[in-house]
Amino acid sequence: MTIIESIRDFIAGCPLLKNGVLLNVDRLGATEIEYTVDGEITNPVLRQYTDGSSLRQFEFVFASRERYGADTLQNIANSGFYEDFADWIESQSNVGNLPKLDKYRVPQYIEVLSGGYVFDSDDSIARYQIQLKFVYYQDRRYNNR
Repeated sequence: MTIIESIRDFIAGCPLLKNGVLLNVDRLGATEIEYTVDGEITNPVLRQYTDGSSLRQFEFVFASRERYGADTLQNIANSGFYEDFADWIESQSNVGNLPKLDKYRVPQYIEVLSGGYVFDSDDSIARYQIQLKFVYYQDRRYNNR
């Protein structure tokens, strides 16, 4: 299983997501109320150990397409969702409920790097997103499996 697939599966279990709404990878459609998990550009290796094992990171964005505009209450609700989502991520990490990984990879933690914010918008729909980081240990034996 890939890292992004594991993260997608993990986020799909978030009770805050609206039922029946698509959770894509690297794709956010033009219609309102869709979700995506997009990988970010970053050096994956945080620390290299002498035995060939490493501490690694996977930075990503969780984003959604939401109704947006002059309705202040709608915009507050959108921002509130991302506040609650950040709290959910933190609580899951604190109790050790993390994305599941293949043999020789051990999840360490997941953290929020930014609050939720409007990334792009038009008069009625906006892309909201939040940046996150997933850290895991990769044993040297992973590459020889």
